[in-house]
Amino acid sequence: MIHFKLTGRDYSWIIIASAFAPDIDIITDTLLNKLDMSVLIDGSPIKHGDFHNITMLFLFASLVSLILQAKGYRFAEAFTFASIGFGAHMFEDGLVYNPGYPFLRPLSEHIFGIGIFDYKPDLYLIADTRVLIFGLIAVMLSAAIRIAYEGQGWINKEIKTIVIILAVLTLSIPVLGSLDISVVDEMTSSKGGVLLDNWQFGKYTSWDSTIFHGGNHSGRIMIPGNESKISGIFQSTVIPARPNTVYLFSSWGRTEGAYGTNTPAVRIVELDRNKKFIKQTNLIYGKGTNDWVRKKISIRSSAKTKWVYVYSNIWEGYGTFWFDDVGLYEKGTDANLIPDPGIENGRMIELTRFPLFTVK
Repeated sequence: MIHFKLTGRDYSWIIIASAFAPDIDIITDTLLNKLDMSVLIDGSPIKHGDFHNITMLFLFASLVSLILQAKGYRFAEAFTFASIGFGAHMFEDGLVYNPGYPFLRPLSEHIFGIGIFDYKPDLYLIADTRVLIFGLIAVMLSAAIRIAYEGQGWINKEIKTIVIILAVLTLSIPVLGSLDISVVDEMTSSKGGVLLDNWQFGKYTSWDSTIFHGGNHSGRIMIPGNESKISGIFQSTVIPARPNTVYLFSSWGRTEGAYGTNTPAVRIVELDRNKKFIKQTNLIYGKGTNDWVRKKISIRSSAKTKWVYVYSNIWEGYGTFWFDDVGLYEKGTDANLIPDPGIENGRMIELTRFPLFTVK
């Protein structure tokens, strides 16, 4: 509003539109798969949070500025306002989530997050109702300040901008559905009203209470049909590890109709002190239908290893795979380092639904 008062040029719509940009990472991997393309970040397919950093902010603001410059906008001003919108999204995520994301990548891999709310996506599994209410209050306060500063002349123009953005988002729902993209699965570590304490999971994956090796649950990856695809990942929390140390890594797995280019696997990824990818070791399970079998391997961690995490997926394949009772032991010890190795600690959450439509 100060910029508009001084120059007569109202670029606030750029801020509003750019505030949605970081969440493009929700659907990027699926869209790339539709084009028979894949991009890995730190050894894993693009997932929600991978665009929440200053590198993507710079690239996005530069692209927007070049496009708008061709339309007569000033590059520096467009870049500034696109950066403000993109950065505002990251700032809000840093306030709400703990842990958040490595916002300063590539300068730092430190994961920032304050977590002023115990965030639970109870609204369509997309938003926390309390955070939404807090955000609406903040918007109303901002509007009141702007009205006090420059009057009401800006309201009609901004309402038009917001209506256009909401219309685009609403129209995107059937488009995403036709492309078999589940926004809920991609942007949350929950599915079907389930939240897990020590694991997160995405597209084509679920928390299974009907088939398991031990306990009462297992992790399941299921790609229907007979076309090779890349599933989302079922991933553990990040676990402290020691360098130059021998570990025994194991997992139980079961397959049903697993075919395609590659077979299911349970994998362990080593990270350095900044949580940057070092290497990955895989437990590969066979094709076809096979009962529960335990795979194991002895590995020596890298000289720079400080953290590890475990995940399972199907990379360019199809069928169903269950994994359970994951183990990671230092040689000569019997203490399992995997939190909740049987994937037992989860809970159902109550969802808020609107009667007019549902979100896949």
